[in-house]
Amino acid sequence: MQKLLIIFFFALLFFGCDGVEDGLIDPSLGEFNVTNIEAPNTLSYSGANTKLVTSITFSDSKYLLSVWVKIGSQDGTFDITYHQDMTKAGDNEYTASIPMDSLMPSINYTIDYFYQTESQDEKKIASHDFAYDNMQGNVAPIISNPLFYYTDESPILRDTLVNDKEFILSILVSDENGIGDIDSVYTDFYSPNNPSAMRVILFDDGNTLHGDLVAGDGIYSLKNIFHDAVGERKFEFWARDRRGELSNMITHNVVVK
Repeated sequence: MQKLLIIFFFALLFFGCDGVEDGLIDPSLGEFNVTNIEAPNTLSYSGANTKLVTSITFSDSKYLLSVWVKIGSQDGTFDITYHQDMTKAGDNEYTASIPMDSLMPSINYTIDYFYQTESQDEKKIASHDFAYDNMQGNVAPIISNPLFYYTDESPILRDTLVNDKEFILSILVSDENGIGDIDSVYTDFYSPNNPSAMRVILFDDGNTLHGDLVAGDGIYSLKNIFHDAVGERKFEFWARDRRGELSNMITHNVVVK
């Protein structure tokens, strides 16, 4: 009887596994453990051939379809690359080489590592921080060409505005260290009989709600409207870079009627 039960058990085992193929195994059930990451903690620009080289090694890569990195500033305002594929360099190692240039801001960045499996699962697997120095020295930003105009007209520089009608104010910003070096652009706004300024941030994000038409073109804008305002208003425009250097100041006065 015992011999019969053993034979019956092996028969179930044999026929129960029949037809199962390796491709049907769900690799998302496995773990792709990272065994090593190679990336610099600091990197300095040294000419046109400057590259950020990084690699990641897994304990097993059998079911990995692709591996890539995303590299951006730690404050989320500047991306070096949103998706850079890594190349398989060994059994379980993947590498990437990303060109760096002198216009990339000298700030701290994060490398995020991602993988995709054959079953299309995607996952962020690791991160690494590094500091970049573009070796250009710091030059303060320059602002120019202030504009005040109604939303239903072409950009001009108005010196009078009326209540209850939307207008856009804008300023052009340039920086020898690159537009990515700009930390903030703002105007200090003064009302009659009020010596304290109200600081208002301008945007270069292409969001029409802010009054900006094109993202990243160096024109910082803001949509605004006056209600029950009478008299002269003063606007002082400034730009600040990531190292705290201020631009020249431009002042424009507007009379609200």
